[in-house]
Amino acid sequence: MSGAGRADEAGRARVGGAGATGAGDAGAGDAGAGGDRPGVVSVSRIARSLAILFAVFAAMGSVIWLVGGFANTADVAWAGPPVGDPEAAPGQLLPDLFPDWMSSPAAEARAPGMTAPPVSEVIFPPQSIPLKFSHVLHLTLADAPTCSDCHRAAEGSMSALDNLIPTEQVCRDCHAIERARPDKAVPAGSPPARCDACHVGYDPSAPGLVARVDIPTPYIKFPHRTHVAAGMDCGACHGDFVARGVTLATRSELPKMATCRACHDGRRVAGNCTTCHLAAAGGTVRTVYPNGALVPSGTLRGAAHDLGFRTAHSAAAKTDPDYCKSCHRERFCVDCHSGAVKPFDFHGGNYVALHALDARRASMDCSACHRQQSFCVSCHERAGVTPASRGSEFVSDDPSRRFHPAGWADEGLMGPDHHGFAARRNIRTCVSCHREQFCVDCHSGQPGGMGISPHPPGFALSRSCRSLRARNPRMCLRCHISPDEVRCGG
Repeated sequence: MSGAGRADEAGRARVGGAGATGAGDAGAGDAGAGGDRPGVVSVSRIARSLAILFAVFAAMGSVIWLVGGFANTADVAWAGPPVGDPEAAPGQLLPDLFPDWMSSPAAEARAPGMTAPPVSEVIFPPQSIPLKFSHVLHLTLADAPTCSDCHRAAEGSMSALDNLIPTEQVCRDCHAIERARPDKAVPAGSPPARCDACHVGYDPSAPGLVARVDIPTPYIKFPHRTHVAAGMDCGACHGDFVARGVTLATRSELPKMATCRACHDGRRVAGNCTTCHLAAAGGTVRTVYPNGALVPSGTLRGAAHDLGFRTAHSAAAKTDPDYCKSCHRERFCVDCHSGAVKPFDFHGGNYVALHALDARRASMDCSACHRQQSFCVSCHERAGVTPASRGSEFVSDDPSRRFHPAGWADEGLMGPDHHGFAARRNIRTCVSCHREQFCVDCHSGQPGGMGISPHPPGFALSRSCRSLRARNPRMCLRCHISPDEVRCGG
């Protein structure tokens, strides 16, 4: 019985058992209270029944989620478009995750609408195999050859750089090939020997010239000999060619990461990324190649490096920092979080017109990269949106061009529309436009200041006064003339 079926039966058993218990409890309650009227259902009984049903549905939903979620848990590395160093531009778009697929026309007919997922052009660059060949035809012959009969070098290969394509000499074991007779005829039922029987585009008028097979160097580590010695069958990695109706095997028949991780789970076999992927200096995974960059799809750790990952990667970094270190060094994080590197694509388009909302809501996030007194204020002054700037578009004596509401700085008033209320609530919003001196001009007791106290009545006797003074008494002297004035408690 499937896990979902067992959970369903267990859920029904819990409903029956809990219902019986609930009935007994209700009966006991009725007896203690003198009994309800016939036909009237106890409110507590209804509540217990609803709670039980909710728990059952929640359990069933969890089982369904687990069954569906673990059906495809391997991380799929996708080959993105050609880019530069991912540490300079880590955000890359990813395609949708594709289902399991078949590569032959017959298989596609069995699964209408199913398309083959893209094989990583970063790891396996595009190949050119101008041959006519059918694996399924050869494997279903009465005296069908084995994989090693044709791919004779595979069982001893220790590098993915080895060329394992069968040579013409291997084909001659069955095909009576004669280069001097490119159009050689053979008896009926015998393997063909004509050049154009296998070589696509062969021109008899130019004998000896055939399109060459071009298989670029793959950027992966794979020892066939090690896997063969472990007793693994070719189909364990490459699939069942007969069942799938594979004709010419291409990059599509190479194993995906999901296949590899079925064994390379870190328990039975090493699961480190650099077990298969090439390593860069320092031991991290090499992610930049001539054809593009490797980026996680998110299936393995839920850390898809999409456009939102720039601003939402903290959960992944806190949960599994070692996973991040597989590709990134610590300096990559420090450079960005210290503000030394400011990627221009971090914010969306027209962010200059929209940033005020984020600045007021989460100014501490802004300060991770920007300094308020230098970056924010200087930009606002250059743009003419602060009173201190020349030619500001805001003026306080013109109601139509006033930034703050009327009465914002009036003495003696207090409320949501007064600057004192806003400053006490979050003074960081004030310093996004105003420098400290702007406040001191009014609130300082120093010569030239207006001496208007920014503190509420009774502040000198409050705990806030003692806390601020104990933390940094020099701050108080920014407005007070002498240390003797800076006292709390009377």
